[in-house]
Amino acid sequence: MKSEHFSTFKRRALHTTLAAALVLGVAGHGINSQAATTSNTATATVVAPIAIAAGDTLRFGSFSTSAAAQTVTINATTGARTSSGALLATSTVGRATFNVTGSGVLTYAITLPTNGTVNITTGTATAPETMAVSTFTSDPSGTGTLTAGAQTLGVGATITTVASQVAGAYTGTFNVSVDYN
Repeated sequence: MKSEHFSTFKRRALHTTLAAALVLGVAGHGINSQAATTSNTATATVVAPIAIAAGDTLRFGSFSTSAAAQTVTINATTGARTSSGALLATSTVGRATFNVTGSGVLTYAITLPTNGTVNITTGTATAPETMAVSTFTSDPSGTGTLTAGAQTLGVGATITTVASQVAGAYTGTFNVSVDYN
């Protein structure tokens, strides 16, 4: 009798274990049947670095002045010179040019000097005379577009005199930056 009960008990335990394994196996198989995998492609395009090289210098030309705050302006598009108060003398004038090169027909941002950051000077290093260069403009203005990987950038600005501006040949430098958009 004991062996009959033990045998029945073993059969029931075996059936219960098989039933549990079957349920767990089907449940696990059901989860795996919901999984999916796919792939995609990664791409990249390397373009030529943007570069800028100075061309013509910014030339305000010759003039005389008799008061403070007289101005001479060079147009960024045409290179023409205008003035307020200063007496212009015949001389060579013109806009600065820069040669911008890069890739294809990409656009780029133009950064010009801010007011109060550029002066041109004459005289000795210990006693220089200065004129402020300000109101920088460019052609194109703000954003340029390369054509076949190149574009000429024109830059104009305004100089402002001080009272009794000392006569002399004034020079100085300024920076222009370009960066792809």
